[in-house]
Amino acid sequence: MDKKKVIKFTALVLGMSWVLQIIVCLISLNVEGYASTLVFQAGMALCMFMPLIAAIISKAGVKSIGWKPKLKGNVKWIFFAILVPVVFTFLGIAVFFAIWPDLFSMDGSYMLKTVEQAGIDPAEYMESMNQQGMTMETLMLITVVQCVTYAPFVNMFLAVGEEAGWRGFLYPELRKKYSRVVTWLIGGAVWAAFHFPAMLIAGYEYGKDYIGAPVLGLVAFTLTCIIWGMFHEVVYDKTKCIWIPALLHGAINASATLFQLVLNGNREDEIAKLIIFGPAPHGLISMIPALIIAVITGIIVLKEDKKKAAVIPAAS
Repeated sequence: MDKKKVIKFTALVLGMSWVLQIIVCLISLNVEGYASTLVFQAGMALCMFMPLIAAIISKAGVKSIGWKPKLKGNVKWIFFAILVPVVFTFLGIAVFFAIWPDLFSMDGSYMLKTVEQAGIDPAEYMESMNQQGMTMETLMLITVVQCVTYAPFVNMFLAVGEEAGWRGFLYPELRKKYSRVVTWLIGGAVWAAFHFPAMLIAGYEYGKDYIGAPVLGLVAFTLTCIIWGMFHEVVYDKTKCIWIPALLHGAINASATLFQLVLNGNREDEIAKLIIFGPAPHGLISMIPALIIAVITGIIVLKEDKKKAAVIPAAS
């Protein structure tokens, strides 16, 4: 492991992204209506390219991370990248509502409150839906279809900015010195820390009124990044193509807001406190299915590594 490059990369990516997030969050908090949402979204989109920029400045050799798309032998991993986030999202939603069934609703009330917070008139939004002959059930179906068709590919072009730094450089570099498990832990912690200013200042991911705020949110999101970082690392290791973990990252972002369609907006205060537990995929309760499958996957991958290590001496 090139320790100097890893330290330089980590310092650069966190430094640049934190400064950018602080500026963007402060501006968005002082702008009203939809403009606030646009400023924040644009700033976070730009922030996704900080890992790639940091890797280039650190001379991390990003040219050789697999920029050429590879379909041969990787089709199953492409389907994995597209479908797994949605499956985990619905499993997490099911676990959360099994504990808090009263918070479930298909009337779209919570989504409409989210729309209003984004600076969009809910009445106009509903009128637009009615004109198109859409119901909340139809919207849910369309959203799910989007999540497993084109949305991951659209998001992939932003996500590759992160993946080029995380999976293209940081994780492989850590693997030169540490075990897979340690790499997953360190890499996931750095990936999570990348988001901390937006979480602390703007309430990104969990808001600010949840139980245990703000520390528990940082812990929960770190666990989330460790889990998903493991899946990303495995996908990249198997495919050697940076676009496929970027596709997985894009699919996660696409499905991350599905939970808003099934929450009871009339219980907004209670939801604000419990959002740390779910039903979003990064909730402490809703992440349990992903955690279980991650542990199983990790065990399988580690066993494969042991088999490969045992074959090498025998072949020599």
